[in-house]
This record gives sequence, C-alpha cells and structure tokens, in this order.
Amino acid sequence: MADSIPMAETKGRGKSANKQTKCIVGGFIIVLVVGYLIFTGIQGSTAPYLTVTELQSRGPSIYERNVRVTGVVQEGSIDWNAQDLVLKFEIADGSGHLPVVYKGLRPDMFQDGAQVVVEGRYTEGGTFEAYNLVLKCPSKYEEAATATAQP
Repeated sequence: MADSIPMAETKGRGKSANKQTKCIVGGFIIVLVVGYLIFTGIQGSTAPYLTVTELQSRGPSIYERNVRVTGVVQEGSIDWNAQDLVLKFEIADGSGHLPVVYKGLRPDMFQDGAQVVVEGRYTEGGTFEAYNLVLKCPSKYEEAATATAQP
C-alpha cells in the first residue's frame, strides 16, 4: 500500500510535465508563425523606387520583382479600354521610355504630361505590368493651396 502513493505522485508529475512541454512547443510555434508573417509582410512592402532609366539599366536582374517607377505620361500614348478596365500608356524620365499596362479604374486626373508612380513588375518583353497607379500632385495645385492658406 505504501508503494501505491509514490506511483500516484509520479503520474501527476508526468501529466504536469507533459502539459508544460505542450505549452512551450505551442508557444514556440506561434512565435515562429508571427515572425514569418511579419517578415513576409515587410518584404512584400519594400519595393525599390526607380526612374525609367534606372529600371531599364538593371536588365534581367529586375524582371518579375516588385518595383516602383516614376515618370511622366507621354503625349498621345494613352489607350483606355473602359469595358475591360485596361489602361495602356508610356512613361518617360528624359532618357528612357517605358510602356505600362495597368488593370483597374482610370484615375480622374490621369492625362498626358501627368507625373505618375506605377508599382508592379517589369517583364521580359520590356513592358511594365502595374497593379498600382498613383498620380503625383501637380505643382499648380500645391501653389493654389499655399496661396489660399496664407493670411
């Protein structure tokens, strides 16, 4: 009968140690998953910001990578398909020209000569496939806002 008491105590300690091990392993897995999500989130949001010339000078090393490119919409290059929501245009930075294809709604202020930032991927065919299109605010709006804000 004296032998049965230590057995009961041993069984209790085994269950406690087993629960503690499960909690540690579970916590470690949660920390790994959260760390992975943070790492991939940061990596996905960090895109190099390049000019047209810089993008083209990098050649194949930049293909299929997420990048941001800035340039000016070239006159007469805008081709808008409202039915399929496809906007094709060309941007330039002084020495380089880049054809861009954007699928989505056309911004209201999008026009020839507008300064834009496109985010997407440069393809082997030399076309930039944009999934994000942002217009830079023209200086005439900045000047008007400054003039109305001054007393």
